[in-house]
Amino acid sequence: MIFTLGFAALSIVPAAPATAGLPNRPASPEAEFLIAAHQGNLAQIKAGKIAARKGESSAVRKLGKRFASYHKKLDSQVRAVSEDLHVSLPDEPNSEQRQLAAQYKAASATEFDTLFVTTQITNYERAAKLAGTVLKITTDPAVQRIVEAATPVIEQNREALTTTRDQLGLDLPRE
Repeated sequence: MIFTLGFAALSIVPAAPATAGLPNRPASPEAEFLIAAHQGNLAQIKAGKIAARKGESSAVRKLGKRFASYHKKLDSQVRAVSEDLHVSLPDEPNSEQRQLAAQYKAASATEFDTLFVTTQITNYERAAKLAGTVLKITTDPAVQRIVEAATPVIEQNREALTTTRDQLGLDLPRE
């Protein structure tokens, strides 16, 4: 199963994990989840740092700091479980995540907040759906604990993003 979270949330994060070149990677939903969660965390840490510096509004800068901080903590849990399950993790986000980071960097100051909020809402919505899927199929208690702990944070971050969207008057799709 290809599990994409930028866990996100975990976020929370687009596209399939990069799995090529990972030696002895177990073929299990849990391994796929851990790989994708790790890549999503790496992407969210980077995106959060960019937003903290580049955000035009203080709300976006605060969200960036919040996301980077949370995903650092979450990734330490993901790495620990990956080590216990002997899952090799990649060193960087997947190509789609790297491309989004490049878009964030290239966006003008006036474009950045809209781009960031739009993509992050999408990522957190995906993360919520995928968290539900993982909870239905995982048999590993450590993976289940990670997802259960992340689920309310995914919702809190999604709500913070929609509140920011509304406060800034951004013309973005509504739920």
